Amino acid sequence: MTMLLALGLLAGCGSKSNVSTTPTGTFKIIRKATLNTKWQMYQFELNIPVNGAFDIDLLGMANSDKADGYFYQEKGSGAALTIAAGSEQIYNSAATTGVTSDRFSFTASLPLGTAYVLNFKNTGSDTTTVFVEVIYPATALIRGPLDVK
Repeated sequence: MTMLLALGLLAGCGSKSNVSTTPTGTFKIIRKATLNTKWQMYQFELNIPVNGAFDIDLLGMANSDKADGYFYQEKGSGAALTIAAGSEQIYNSAATTGVTSDRFSFTASLPLGTAYVLNFKNTGSDTTTVFVEVIYPATALIRGPLDVK
């Protein structure tokens, strides 16, 4: 399932997100690369315990900046991804029953702010391992439990 998310309404940069910000999982950087001079790419492996969560914070997105990527569940039974900007949820993989992989893509919109949170949750009954790739502008950065720039 491909989700193209056009952002254009509500919420502000100063809003607080409704997603978890306390990581309960661990991560490993699989690969990082500069693509041309305009893009960055990171591949992560996330290990998330039962009822755990892990955030990837994408910061410094300018108006009309694009970000995309995909994830798939390597092990376990309960990976769910939510993407939010401020208090506005713009994507939710958990809305589709049985999702084990998906692609996401969105364009930043200043009414939503410059920060986007990719929140992975484990709603299954065992530890879940998720592979995720994120491609974003070289001018933006990733923060949160991940400190990569």
